Amino acid sequence: MDEISTYSIGKLQKAFDLAVKRNDYFFVAAGKQPLFTDEPFRTETYAILLLQEGVINLQADLTAVAITGPAIITVAPNVTRSFSEAATKPQMEVLFFTDKFLLEPRADIFYLNRYRFFEDNDLHALKLEVADLARINPVFDLIRTTYDHAHSHESALMRGYIYLLIHEIDALHKSRSINTTRPDDSNSMFIKFRNLLTKEFWRQRSVSFYADNLNVTPKYLSEVIKRQTGKTAGEWIDKAIVLEAKVLLQNKDLGIAQISDRLHFSDQSVFGKFFKTHEGISPLEYRKGLR
Repeated sequence: MDEISTYSIGKLQKAFDLAVKRNDYFFVAAGKQPLFTDEPFRTETYAILLLQEGVINLQADLTAVAITGPAIITVAPNVTRSFSEAATKPQMEVLFFTDKFLLEPRADIFYLNRYRFFEDNDLHALKLEVADLARINPVFDLIRTTYDHAHSHESALMRGYIYLLIHEIDALHKSRSINTTRPDDSNSMFIKFRNLLTKEFWRQRSVSFYADNLNVTPKYLSEVIKRQTGKTAGEWIDKAIVLEAKVLLQNKDLGIAQISDRLHFSDQSVFGKFFKTHEGISPLEYRKGLR
């Protein structure tokens, strides 16, 4: 699925109407509308968002969460996401950067893979205490000042600030894990199912496939998933496919038949009926309604 069109860094900057463009990173004080959309999307950048106050709703892959500030939100490029405002208007700042930019001077190209909070849907949002915010805010102050005043060493400084943020965020996550145990940790059937689903949903729609790989019966898998989440395994599979279909439909260079093929439907008609069953409109109608 690497061929799926995502928002390039240039397209993101254009959406935020930035006068001065950067090729590898940029910084915005948000509350700006381009961040909020009902349509799922991906980007070619990593994102670190500081939510000072207010509430935003994040849908990351199959996980939905309402996040109240102050909080840090971290998202990797391949995570399908959408943000929407809650009743309380959020105040926040967002730093976007590419892995190429960050890793250019490093020999370790797998550096960012060490930090699960960019990829793990349960770790995207990190609630900040007063003392945490006191450590994070000065870093964003430095980022803002450096970015706004075109410092002669801007790229090097921005790279350093990103490393600083990553290590501060990692330390906060580690301090939380010492004191709390996540109920959905490695022994959770749902976590195992969801991790497998994220990798395989676009070509495997059978509950039996996931049950076989998890060494349980399809009936047992659906019962456990239903008990933990309120949805059956089949409903989660359908949700993942619909989400991916919405992402693909945003790429208007792809025909409906091509999207149907990529999602391994037998033909365009079957895909259209599946999509309409879940969304109430056809794929073409959904595409026409996109802004």
